[in-house]
Amino acid sequence: MYDDAITFGQRQIKKNYRSVTGHFPSVKNNRSIGFDSSLEKTLFLYLEFDNTVETYREQPRIMIIKNGKPQKYDVDCFIKRYKKTNLKDALIEVKYLNEFEKNKDIYEKKFAAAEIRCKEIGVEFKFLTELNFNEIYISNIDFLYRFILHPSEDKYDDIILDNLKDKKISALELTNLIMKSPIEYQRISNNIWKLVAQNILKTDLENEKVTMKSIVEINNGSN
Repeated sequence: MYDDAITFGQRQIKKNYRSVTGHFPSVKNNRSIGFDSSLEKTLFLYLEFDNTVETYREQPRIMIIKNGKPQKYDVDCFIKRYKKTNLKDALIEVKYLNEFEKNKDIYEKKFAAAEIRCKEIGVEFKFLTELNFNEIYISNIDFLYRFILHPSEDKYDDIILDNLKDKKISALELTNLIMKSPIEYQRISNNIWKLVAQNILKTDLENEKVTMKSIVEINNGSN
């Protein structure tokens, strides 16, 4: 329904001394994604760990009607959901709250026009600020993402899972159970965090910083 209504251009990332710009290495998209602020980078990291998201793309363009005239609107991100989730695909705009407040009237009119257009083409429109992202969770998945980008060997996967059958223990206890010599400590701990990053193991990512003292368990889909 929205195939012709959303277009994508080649994003040009310009050096900006007032904000953080660069490229984010996306595993889901198998390419680097350009970002114009650290908040956009945070959004992309978040989407890598959102199991409802199949892919995403930066700077989608839609046409909106503003002040009675058609205008181009380059949104920050387009999200394609897995069909099995029954969730709508979405266009996401992110801004720091203080930036939004400075031009609140302008942004509110623009976002209202975007919502109307998105309803017409069958996608969701979302506006997010830094307040929508849990700082502890973002810090934890930032730590875990390195194990997705550069996964450790699978040598210890089976023994880790065998030792976690029907139990919850700290990552440190688990490592000590498995290792036969000190040289294995780093390899085993890296393997544990890789499995957490892959959602095979789970730990509390929302409420406390991940450390070797964090409790880990097999992720069987239950709470």
